[in-house]
Amino acid sequence: MRAIHSGDIRAPAVAGMFYPEDAGELRRNVTTLLEAATPQYSNKSIVAAIAPHAGYMYSGPVAAYTFKTLQARYPTGAVPPPITDQFSPIVIVIAPSHREAFPYISVFTGQAYRTPLGEVPVAQELAEALVAADEYIMADWRGHLREHALEVELPFLQVIWPQFRLVPVVMGQQDWELCKLLGEHLAALAREAPLLILASSDLSHYHSYDDAVEIDARFIEHLRAFDPEALHGALEEEVCQACGGGPVVAAMIAARTIGADTVDILRYQNSGDISGDRSAVVGYVAATLGTSSGK
Repeated sequence: MRAIHSGDIRAPAVAGMFYPEDAGELRRNVTTLLEAATPQYSNKSIVAAIAPHAGYMYSGPVAAYTFKTLQARYPTGAVPPPITDQFSPIVIVIAPSHREAFPYISVFTGQAYRTPLGEVPVAQELAEALVAADEYIMADWRGHLREHALEVELPFLQVIWPQFRLVPVVMGQQDWELCKLLGEHLAALAREAPLLILASSDLSHYHSYDDAVEIDARFIEHLRAFDPEALHGALEEEVCQACGGGPVVAAMIAARTIGADTVDILRYQNSGDISGDRSAVVGYVAATLGTSSGK
């Protein structure tokens, strides 16, 4: 483990690769993606969401559906519970670890994550509370230094909610026990502070277009059923696939625990829809989890 100090700032790792490195170009890119997205809006209270994390050229059009929906529902960033007019939103982003394996959940408790659009302050009091909640949740640089899955969500959030604060969470392992304990602890935090949970995940990888659509439809079916244990079982049995399946399951557990009862699928596409190459594609889904009553 490499200790995190309160003043540490996590520098961009994939700027210029997954998204533009120039701040002006990046803002224009995100704004264009948001303008092109056309989600159907409702008055449902959203407590969690799912967005993909590939390069913006591929997954950006799908991710934009998630963030445009959040912006439309909470234009000031006031996320329940409770809703307040004067509020700097807190977003807990849960990502998988693509580059490092470790048998715990890693939380960055430093000062900020930096992107070309500026520094995103960490909600350190919540990050530290999450670490204190369980021995399998640790303050550690592991999973944060080079990981793209969390970083690529941040410019979208910076554009829609410029004042948001972040709790950065990376799952080094995605077994049911870790998903369950993370979901339960996130639910406990959500009862104490107004926040939104964002799970970062792509779906199936490198299947033919038709096979990917079929595999991803199974994931979406389990997601829509709002049964996190069944979804995790399907992922374990490889009935469906998602590199961030653990973050999605943890977000579902947390959302259901704090009263969410509905999942809205906002958009599904795969990389073949963008590039035209349908020989080996990656699937993407945008979704929100909330309460059907809108309260």
